[in-house]
Amino acid sequence: MKSMDISIHEVERLERSGRRFMAAAILAALTMIAATWWGLMTFLGSASAWGTVEGVRSEWIPDVESLVLDLPDISSLSEVYTADGVLLGKLNERNSQPLPLDEIPNLVIGAVLSAEDGDFMDHNGIDYRGVARAFIENVGGGARQGGSTITQQIVKANFIGTEATLKRKVSEAAIAIELERRFTKEQLLEFYLNSVFFGNNAYGVKAAAEVYFGKDLADLTIAEAAALPVPIRNPSLYDLRRGDEITVKARDAVIDEMVDEGYITEAEGEAAKATSIVVAPPAETPDPAPQVLIAAKDAILNDPLYGLGATYLQRKRAVFGCPAYDTECEGGGGLKIFVTVDLGLQQQALDILQTWLPAGANGPTGAIAMVDNATGATLVMATGLEFGTDIEAGQRQYDLATKGRRNAGSSFKPFGLIAALEQGIPLNSFWDMTTPQFLDFGGVGPWECNNAGTNSPQIRSLEDALIYSTNTVFCQVSVTVGGGAIRETAQRMGIKSPLGDFPSIVLGAYEVSPLEMAAAFSTIANQGIRVENYLIERIEDADGNVVYQHQVDERRVIEAAIAAATTNTMELAVSRGTGGRAVLNPTRPQAGKTGTHEHYTDAWFVGFIPQYTTSIWVGFPDSQVEMRNITVNGVFIPTAFGGSVAAPIWREFMQIVTRDLPIQDFAPDPDGIGVYYQTPRVRIPDVIGMDIEDAEEELLQAGFEVTITVVNSEEDEDTVVATDPPEGELTRQGTTVEVEVSSGIPPETILPDLIGQSRSVAVAALTRLRAETEIQFSWNLVFVETTERTLNNTVASTTPGPGATITEESVITLRIHQFNRDGG
Repeated sequence: MKSMDISIHEVERLERSGRRFMAAAILAALTMIAATWWGLMTFLGSASAWGTVEGVRSEWIPDVESLVLDLPDISSLSEVYTADGVLLGKLNERNSQPLPLDEIPNLVIGAVLSAEDGDFMDHNGIDYRGVARAFIENVGGGARQGGSTITQQIVKANFIGTEATLKRKVSEAAIAIELERRFTKEQLLEFYLNSVFFGNNAYGVKAAAEVYFGKDLADLTIAEAAALPVPIRNPSLYDLRRGDEITVKARDAVIDEMVDEGYITEAEGEAAKATSIVVAPPAETPDPAPQVLIAAKDAILNDPLYGLGATYLQRKRAVFGCPAYDTECEGGGGLKIFVTVDLGLQQQALDILQTWLPAGANGPTGAIAMVDNATGATLVMATGLEFGTDIEAGQRQYDLATKGRRNAGSSFKPFGLIAALEQGIPLNSFWDMTTPQFLDFGGVGPWECNNAGTNSPQIRSLEDALIYSTNTVFCQVSVTVGGGAIRETAQRMGIKSPLGDFPSIVLGAYEVSPLEMAAAFSTIANQGIRVENYLIERIEDADGNVVYQHQVDERRVIEAAIAAATTNTMELAVSRGTGGRAVLNPTRPQAGKTGTHEHYTDAWFVGFIPQYTTSIWVGFPDSQVEMRNITVNGVFIPTAFGGSVAAPIWREFMQIVTRDLPIQDFAPDPDGIGVYYQTPRVRIPDVIGMDIEDAEEELLQAGFEVTITVVNSEEDEDTVVATDPPEGELTRQGTTVEVEVSSGIPPETILPDLIGQSRSVAVAALTRLRAETEIQFSWNLVFVETTERTLNNTVASTTPGPGATITEESVITLRIHQFNRDGG
């Protein structure tokens, strides 16, 4: 079949020149058509309007000998293959499946000729009898008749359009005759049978047979073959799927014509007319991965990267081929598009999702996306729902792995961690993890942030906050570094969905897709090198020429030491944190992060090994519904968390992925990683005189643990009277600060028994007692005479006596023996 090479400008130019030898014949037929439109009397009587016959011939009849009249290429379907050559399906916006004429059954050829042009094999492009018959029927008020031959239909569809003017009709006739001169009847018929539009996106007889009857051409019955060409004249009026009276009458008319032409016997015709029109239901897609086909189509139509055109229209024509009415478009379609998806793993992922989360069970579903860390290739993009329109049966017409954007919950925290490390906040920084936290971020009011559970006031390191997914710590981190910094970090690493900069971004407040999360986390696995995620591996044209070949696109976006520190922390999140149910094998390095959106509407686990990164999402497909009291994999789940639902699905799928995969280690920690494990030194806040609750909050906010000792003091009850270390001292975060709090009771002590002690010993004891108790009592000495030399300078008695309570108001009297030998 020749390719089209015609310009509409050539047609217009040649229409003005004239071809003498056919003028009389054409004008004879066109005179009847003109009489129908404008009136025969007007045509014959208005010399000023019509000019001479010679003028009409010169202006309207094209110089067809100089006209380029190659028949257009008939576009064929573009096909999508996996990288290893497995056919996934065909991109069929324009369902065109051309066949050689010798492969089209005579019964089908006879039906089309009977319906459209019974004299095709005999006329020279214009059927004058048909024109006259149509003219008589139309003037007489009968059913509208078409006078166009198959050749004329080709001209209208491919060269000059369908404008209802006499001038166009003249040009149509002239070009039709020229086509008949240049091409054989077989060539014209083959082109027509493969290109004519049958409605319902079917172009050509093969596509029409599949669309309407679900059959190959050779399997059509007489009744079906006769019905096949009925929609050609008017696909919306003669819709075979309706099977109404007008359509049945049209089919029966074709059958009668087939009998008259000798294609079938009269008996066969009567039997066929007794058969109702039964069309096949719209075929369910047999494609093994229809969501992949959609993603491949969207990728190449919406991006000029693939060399298929600078505009959307150009790319669309390259993929689907040319519309039949476009006379300046050539060929198109017939591409072989190779994608990166591993069909075996794709099917395994689908099986796991449908086992754990059965479709049509009125419960949640899920999605799995996996990328190759080294190349960025999308290997799996599986949705737990089948592709289709039966909503009640659990079908959907979109892909949750790539298009299903949902709140990522705490699986977004690694982006906050990296933003903090980039701003000099180390993993061993300590934060108040008390819930709730009321944080001032410059908004209308404070932001209330809560943990999943409750806890007493305490601190937690940034590292442990990621391991155990502590919301209150990351809320403070987000306010400190800024939501905008976290947004920029996430986008730099591979998140492409729109993100805001509200601090709750760190808790997954903005919606992202599972594939985006896998691609962004692979940047962590690659020690900070972002390898651009992609789906299209290669595109070949219909001749096997490679028009696009993907090249790995990588660039560093995160400092290697920061990425390594993040990986180390995420390894601990799996081995001893919230991701414990994702553990594969104690000897295989793996890292990951759980995520649960508020009200348990979305559950995530995004994890990676050195080779691959995989994202799991679980939730309801159409809206955010709380996942409480659900059944997952046959097990009742009262409340769904990322760690309880998504993590075990990740584990089961990745066990398949790693079954024969060599164990690799993550890259060694790079130089300079130690700085991200330092513990900050800060000064002890001055909390003396503060209420204990306020003082404890301030100390926790500064990153210190707090122990409280109640002491008697004249200060108001619950007032801080002392700290150890004291205020202002530079101290490592995480240190425990001992806080002395007033009981509201003045301090007191017990007077020891000093009787018999020497004066110096007794005074020293009182001095020591005052220093130790910090009770500022006082004492005085009174001397009493004694005749006993051995008692000289010893305590005779005290007031108050031994065991008495001593306060700051107390004055202790020590009576000291003084020797007097005379005794008087």
